[in-house]
Amino acid sequence: MLQVLRELLHGDYRVVIAKHGEQGLARLDPASPPDLILLDVVMPGIDGYETCRRIKADPVGGDIPVIFLTGRDDPEGEAFGLGLGAVDYIAKPISPATVKARIRTHLALRETRRALERQNVSLEARVRQRTERLRQLSAELVLAEERERHRIAQELHDGPTQRLVFSKIGIGRLQAELGEAHRAELDELSRDLDTTLKEMRTLMVQLSPPALYELGLGPAVEWLAETILGRHRIDHRVDSDEAYDTLDESTRVFLFHAVRELMINIVKHARAGRASISLNGHDGELHIEVRDDGRGFADPPLTGGHDEAGGFGLFALRDRIDLLGGRMQIDNFNGTCVTLTVPLPGPEAS
Repeated sequence: MLQVLRELLHGDYRVVIAKHGEQGLARLDPASPPDLILLDVVMPGIDGYETCRRIKADPVGGDIPVIFLTGRDDPEGEAFGLGLGAVDYIAKPISPATVKARIRTHLALRETRRALERQNVSLEARVRQRTERLRQLSAELVLAEERERHRIAQELHDGPTQRLVFSKIGIGRLQAELGEAHRAELDELSRDLDTTLKEMRTLMVQLSPPALYELGLGPAVEWLAETILGRHRIDHRVDSDEAYDTLDESTRVFLFHAVRELMINIVKHARAGRASISLNGHDGELHIEVRDDGRGFADPPLTGGHDEAGGFGLFALRDRIDLLGGRMQIDNFNGTCVTLTVPLPGPEAS
């Protein structure tokens, strides 16, 4: 049978012969593995079934198609062999045309599978590249949005707000010159200007809090806590050190918005009475912990998209943390604790 198969196949393929299972296993060369194995069921030493089992357990042979040759009319044995990982059975006496056709078929199937695997690898690489680019664009969008908000706030401060201040000064001069005749009207106009100035300043702070740019991340988070948690009568505490002074603008802006998102979640979902925020740097990392004593949640709401308050969702938050080389951890025990960790730049980057 070995001689017949060698003569049948040697014109189309390079044929390697093994006279028993152990010899065949020894010829599974990682440098030049066979493309297909014809395996007799009955052989000296270990039989074909055991040989097939060992071939499929071997890292080299796991992907090689195995076709059994058998002189038995044994449906159960055929099913057993296929269960071991063989791809086909050929009954003896063999038909040369059948053997060649089965070999061509399974080699073609293997090549098709390999082509699909290569295509999958290529597609996965492209998806990773596109995903990475989308993550970068998302980060750039957040920063661009913050810069635009800061620009608008600055223009409001330098333009309409300053003109309102000068108008108030002018009204004060008119009051002094006109005396009591028009004092009531001018007082009312002055009060209207005070209200408008207050609304303008509130709007500017909401657009872009000056603390983030003038004082740093810690004071900006304190302002956030007072604005969001304090307004909803949630008792809160903010602890921070100065370890984040070396953060670049992009990271500082992102962390500010991330803490804002977590505070909004406390207000909207936690039903909390107390909350605490801490910012501490050690071992080259900045750790931000946002904790509340609310009801927690079984499954973190990691849905994407902006919420109605302008946040970007915990899913996007975790994705952005990953992009910064950091990590995000959510713990539910006597409330909820979300920890954001990002690497701090070295001294040379400050």
